Amino acid sequence: MKLIKIIIPCLLLGGCFWGRSPEAKFYTQSVISEKGLSTDFTDSVAVNHIQFPKYIDRPQIITQLKDSLQINMSEYNRWVETPSVLSTRTLTENLSVLLPSGKIKMNNLKGADFDWVVSVEVVKINAVLEDKAELIAWYTIKDKQGKIITQQKFTNIISIGKTYDDLVFAYSQLFAQLSQEIADILIKNK
Repeated sequence: MKLIKIIIPCLLLGGCFWGRSPEAKFYTQSVISEKGLSTDFTDSVAVNHIQFPKYIDRPQIITQLKDSLQINMSEYNRWVETPSVLSTRTLTENLSVLLPSGKIKMNNLKGADFDWVVSVEVVKINAVLEDKAELIAWYTIKDKQGKIITQQKFTNIISIGKTYDDLVFAYSQLFAQLSQEIADILIKNK
C-alpha cells in the first residue's frame, strides 16, 4: 500500500514534466487588398449575420479526409471566433474595400434604415488539405422596401496546400470572390 502511495504521485509528476501538449494556433480570415470597384456607390448596405451549418460553426477548424466522408476537428488549429461571426465581419470589410464611398455595416442595428440588405447562407464550406477548398453559398440582396433584387448561388473551388495557413488563405480568397460578386450586383442595381 505504501508503494502505491509513492508510485502514483511519481507517475503524475512525471507526466507533468514529459507530457506536454501542443499549443493551439488561432486563425482569422484576411480582407482583400484590392482597390475599390466604384467610388460612385454611396448607398448604405447592411450585411446580415451569415448562416453556417451547425457542425461547421465552431472554433475548431474542420477538414475532410481525401476520398472520404470522414471529417477532422482540429483541437490545436482554431478560429479566433466562430466562422459565422468571422465571415460576416470579413464580408462586411471586403465590401467596404470594394465600395469605399458606401456605408457598409454589419446589421446589428434592428430597425435601422439601409438602402440594401445582404444575406448569405453557407450551404457547404469544406477543405481537404493538399487538395481543395470549396464554398457553396446562397446570397440574397434586398432593397429598402424588402423586395428581393437577386437571389443567387455562389460556388467555387480552389486548390490548397497542406497546411492550415493554406486553408485559411483559401477561405479568405473564397470570401473575397463572393464579396466581389455581391459588390458587382450592388453597383449594377444602384
